[in-house]
Amino acid sequence: MFEYSSPNKYLFMAELQARSDSRSSQFDHLVCFLGGTLALSSLNTNNPNSQAHLNWGKELTKTCASIYFNNDKQGLAPEIVYFHSQSDKSATKDFEIHHQDRFSLLRPETVESIFYLWRITHDEKYRKWGYEIFKNFRNNARVSNGYASIDDVTVGKASINYRDSMESFFLAETMKYLYLLFCEDDFVGLDKYVFNTEAHPLPILTKDQVHKIFPL
Repeated sequence: MFEYSSPNKYLFMAELQARSDSRSSQFDHLVCFLGGTLALSSLNTNNPNSQAHLNWGKELTKTCASIYFNNDKQGLAPEIVYFHSQSDKSATKDFEIHHQDRFSLLRPETVESIFYLWRITHDEKYRKWGYEIFKNFRNNARVSNGYASIDDVTVGKASINYRDSMESFFLAETMKYLYLLFCEDDFVGLDKYVFNTEAHPLPILTKDQVHKIFPL
């Protein structure tokens, strides 16, 4: 399902169309969790594809960050983009944004993957990416009583239309991962905790601990 975009060769995951064998270049922001998941799987010493998973995780996270950084209006990612595949030799931009997909709910998936990549590689660029995205949230999504979802990320700040809502996952996940990005590794360490899909850290238990909690 992996494909590369044109002209800059960003790795993305194509979407398989239901009831057919065709693929779509639709790429939802929700898919951006996958970079961190693949990187996390590389920590498994029994994984024969450990290095490949880490490399794919790095590439997908770079792709997701690029969606933010290639937006010169707000530096925020929309809900969905459509990539130009490498077969499209005439493409001048790697992706396009359809009118109905220009909104942003301030989702966590990209910063989630950035957090994992930082913890695993300690490459300083991940902290720089996270801080840049945080600044873009602060500069464009902050309102008098919190942060608000945005109707259209392709317009300048003066034209932003805010929705009268702040999704619960913005604080519970997006801001949590940004905070953890700048914490020491032993603060909710990946060797002791696993995060569920809502960013709640759950302790990693030994077999004996599991049997005590859930006796047979």
